[in-house]
Amino acid sequence: MEIELRDWSPADAAWYVTQVRDPETLRFTTERATLTVEEFRRALGALQRNENALGFVAVSAESGERLANVAAVRAGDVAEISYWVAAAARGRGVASRAVSALCHQVEAAWPVAELRLWTHADNVASQRVAERAGFGRVGGVTPKDVHGHVWPVVHYRKAVLRSSGPRRRG
Repeated sequence: MEIELRDWSPADAAWYVTQVRDPETLRFTTERATLTVEEFRRALGALQRNENALGFVAVSAESGERLANVAAVRAGDVAEISYWVAAAARGRGVASRAVSALCHQVEAAWPVAELRLWTHADNVASQRVAERAGFGRVGGVTPKDVHGHVWPVVHYRKAVLRSSGPRRRG
């Protein structure tokens, strides 16, 4: 399956809110089950105004079906990647393709030297995604505060070979 990344729009709000209520998404991401359509729309507006954040919906190139969420936040010359895949799209290679496509978007948009991401230590599928996208594991399992809860996480990073300065935003 070929995927494309497209910008989120307010019309995607209800889909996003429904998808994040999936038990596996809630278990392994920082999403909240109580997220509302209005909160999504406000967050989308903030994302669109933030030069240090990128966010896309991964869609099927053939059908336009929404498949996943991918995002990146930049701090200096490091960008942190995050993602989740809709329950109906899991097991189809979507996450690996979407994360790789996001990495290309980040490299095109920002002069970063390194990409980072973390996964819950129990989320073996997400760890495989990171590795297939070219990320290397950094150390062992460490604790991370996630909205007031301490999670066991695994950190990953990927060097960016060319970083020649600001380019297009996305």
